[in-house]
Amino acid sequence: MARFTENRWTSAIIPALLIHIPIGTVYCWSVFKQLIADRLNASPASVEWGFSLAIFFLGMSAAFAGPMVEKNIKKSALVSMVCFVVGFAGTGVSIALGFLPGVFICYGAIMGIGLGVGYLTPVKNLMLWFSDNKGLATGIAVAGFGLAKAIASPLMEYLIGTVGLVNMFFILAVIYAVMMFFGFLLIKRPADWVYDPVTSHVSRAEILRKPVFWGIWIAFYINITCGLALISQEKDILHDVLKAFPQYAGLSPAKFAAAIAGIIGLVLAWTPCSTRPAAWASPRSPTT
Repeated sequence: MARFTENRWTSAIIPALLIHIPIGTVYCWSVFKQLIADRLNASPASVEWGFSLAIFFLGMSAAFAGPMVEKNIKKSALVSMVCFVVGFAGTGVSIALGFLPGVFICYGAIMGIGLGVGYLTPVKNLMLWFSDNKGLATGIAVAGFGLAKAIASPLMEYLIGTVGLVNMFFILAVIYAVMMFFGFLLIKRPADWVYDPVTSHVSRAEILRKPVFWGIWIAFYINITCGLALISQEKDILHDVLKAFPQYAGLSPAKFAAAIAGIIGLVLAWTPCSTRPAAWASPRSPTT
């Protein structure tokens, strides 16, 4: 059993994909946000707070859960699984009850915490297993997020069309629970890595005083803000764009939705194709 678990594939790469593919479905928000608004008789702008809160709690939990991830990766993987699955399923319950604040609490806060902890956990572990190529490690993590949307967008459209919006949340919650549970079972630190509270402790105040931190933070902020702004609205954008083409304008609503989901999936499928080579090359760049 030890030989099976103590290698990069079974202890780092596969667990990373099992955790990141479920939590990466946060990027599928545009697939069902209008449906939530219609079901709850709420304005799209008010429902949009669900996604905004999820991203906010993703960032805050990733920022403050670092010590837990550093000290006990099994615990952080379990916390991520519980928060994400409970939040995702709770969103379905809130929609069924017609309770918009429940969407904010479940999808925004609870699931958002699962997103942040779940994103950080495999990334840290991958960087330990790929200490000689940390760029490749983070590229693998981002690839999982890209694959998530490429897979989930068409699947969500199919489930919504066959079992309905609420049941879609319940079915995927079960699937994601199984995936993340196996990720929790498999994820493991390298055998030669030992947690040292002295060397692992980093003063946040000291980091905030470094100009390089703020340069990186601003670059990330601009990049992520632009990306998320597009992702959260992409279904609406694609809907308007495709309507302008005669070959798509006459499609039935079901086929039109499938076309949009296919394009979204195709775009996100290129994420792992682009990040993996760039990430592999980044540590070898003369500028690093």
